Amino acid sequence: MATKNRRQNINPQEPSREVAGRWTWVVTFAIAFAWVEAAIVVYLREIYFEGSFYFPLVLEWRDGKLVVDHLMHIEFGREIATILMLAAVGCASGKNALQKFCFFMIAFGIWDIFYYIWLWVMVGWPESLMTWDLLFFVPLPWVGPVITPVLIALTMAAAGSLIIYYEEKGSVIAWRWYDWVIELGCGSLVIVAFCWDWKNIIRLPGDVPYTGIPNPFAWWLYLPAYIFSVAYFAVRLRQIVLYSVGLERVDQTQKRQRHF
Repeated sequence: MATKNRRQNINPQEPSREVAGRWTWVVTFAIAFAWVEAAIVVYLREIYFEGSFYFPLVLEWRDGKLVVDHLMHIEFGREIATILMLAAVGCASGKNALQKFCFFMIAFGIWDIFYYIWLWVMVGWPESLMTWDLLFFVPLPWVGPVITPVLIALTMAAAGSLIIYYEEKGSVIAWRWYDWVIELGCGSLVIVAFCWDWKNIIRLPGDVPYTGIPNPFAWWLYLPAYIFSVAYFAVRLRQIVLYSVGLERVDQTQKRQRHF
């Protein structure tokens, strides 16, 4: 029965202009929102770090506790609200749960890429793709060379676009539970790589003297997780698309046989 239903849902066609229009508006929003994000970061760096984008971070410890003023709490909320806004755009743009998630990935990826482009336009930073950056500060500081989030952003935007494209062409994109476990597991390892040096970044008080200058990035953790996730996605998407094409050919053969 499942196979029969899948065959009935397969109807190869080119993606509609309506879907292309939604994709275009999501990308447009992400590019514009990236300018807003970059401008806010320039203001925040001026307020907190005297306009600097470099390490160590200007933090204050008092009696063994990190001093967090009310503006920092607002900043934490802003970071969370940013993700919710991008997710809301995805939910408003997709026709089903998978498309909603894919449009979120596209919005997030394009937003992150253009965030760095606009920062470079505004203040000439980053100087290179290997320049270190503070990515998030919730719940721990995420740090890494600029190229690391850019690679992830490119992958998210490309993966989301490919899934929507093939689904609109008639492929039945069905990710199984273990596909999600593998991809989310790789994503979790990447996050650990970003947060690996957190004690040093915030100069946690204790017996170990920390400089706040980033240590060599945890490439040993980031690269295997990133490469495996991309390769696994590419293989699984190819399998799904080829399976859908195979079902369509079977349907066409059966129709011809019934005709004769």
